[in-house]
Amino acid sequence: MKVLKRIIVLVVAIAIVAGLGFYKYINTVTYYNDPGTNGNTIGNLYGNGLFCETDGVVYFSNPNDKGRIYKMNPDESDIEIVATDSVYFINADSHYLYYSRNHNDNADFVLDVNTESLCRMTKKNKKVIILDQANCNAAALAGNRVVYFHYDSEDATSLYMVGIDGEERVQLSKAPIDPRCMVGEKLYYSGVERDHNLHSMNLDTKDSTYVSSENLWLPIIDGNTLYYMNLDENNRVFRSTLSGDNKTGITTYGTSGYNISGNYLYYQSIKGNPDGMYRVDLTTGAEVLLAEGEFNNINVTSKYVYFADYYSGTTFHVANGSTEVGLFNPPILALDK
Repeated sequence: MKVLKRIIVLVVAIAIVAGLGFYKYINTVTYYNDPGTNGNTIGNLYGNGLFCETDGVVYFSNPNDKGRIYKMNPDESDIEIVATDSVYFINADSHYLYYSRNHNDNADFVLDVNTESLCRMTKKNKKVIILDQANCNAAALAGNRVVYFHYDSEDATSLYMVGIDGEERVQLSKAPIDPRCMVGEKLYYSGVERDHNLHSMNLDTKDSTYVSSENLWLPIIDGNTLYYMNLDENNRVFRSTLSGDNKTGITTYGTSGYNISGNYLYYQSIKGNPDGMYRVDLTTGAEVLLAEGEFNNINVTSKYVYFADYYSGTTFHVANGSTEVGLFNPPILALDK
């Protein structure tokens, strides 16, 4: 009997040691992505990346709970709180969430020194590591690197890149080049120093290449199709090839922000009649006013389009293909300990 007890104690001890070793392992190992993996759509990142759909799950910044990170099904069922971080610029791959902590007047960050840092959270155990503890915001996943805005007192806002393991953090450019138009591992951007033409950057060499002469802002690239705000046409959204050929105006009015969901383009008008959130059918060109007012943060998922009132932050949604706008009113939930 004594021998049996000793064997049981030994087996339990070995199991505990093995378990501790495995726990340490899963918290130090990094799971890498296939080349060209991106973490959110370009249009969503232009809308501050408040919604991100991946593997049949929508992660979102809850407008009713200080922007804390929640998740739900694409049809908005089974809403759960993920963590108490207030977040924006959400990106995701198979194993991790990436986001910028959003330090605002509504967030509870009294004891947190990394209140505006760039973070990586493991989906399974919610462990967070800091990729950059500086003031960071706009961010896009590109393969196994995150490209983002980094702020410091020396260079103000500049373009940085860091590995998803937190290693090899480098400055790509001292200029505040927008990191959000990421196609695979190639960054497309509007010039910010000498022009507003379309350029692309090689993340490995840091070299930039001229793409087209269009005077543009907020480019969205879908295959060989380029959508952009045309600065020579009162900020109306245009469509062309990447080189600028076959240029066509899409929206009736100028815009302060837009996004694309399937065959529809959604945009907030500038000097509209009236101003509001409009939807354009990309095949027929038919345009309809969905909601009158001033809106921003347009994000899309497979089921819904979301947008927020510019002044109050109240968030609305409309099902893809519908014109019936409703209030997006997720519950406030407590995080299980």
